[in-house]
Amino acid sequence: MGSTVIAQCPCGYEAELAVGGGRRTYRTICYFPCLCKGCRKLVQANLLADPLACPDCGSAEIVPYDQPELAGASGESQTAHWAMEHSLGRDLVLTDGTYRCPACESPTLRFLPWGLFD
Repeated sequence: MGSTVIAQCPCGYEAELAVGGGRRTYRTICYFPCLCKGCRKLVQANLLADPLACPDCGSAEIVPYDQPELAGASGESQTAHWAMEHSLGRDLVLTDGTYRCPACESPTLRFLPWGLFD
């Protein structure tokens, strides 16, 4: 069962995104928030797709939000977690810390837990 998060920034930016996959799709779909450097948007990308590309513009220049280059202040607790050690070599984690906002580019974006999906 996957989870959903809300990305919010004080600049007014907001988006709802999925993390993980469903019961039937977890082997082929692993949604995770990513920054697309091509269209400069926060997108929900399938990290198991080959090739990995932005679902909006098709660019291969996307960075998952668990990468250090998008991190601001570190968080103390997990907002979302998806175990992908077997497929990606790492577990995917979003914390209650801050991240780079795609709109204002400040390290003030936060991911808040929202719900679950299957």
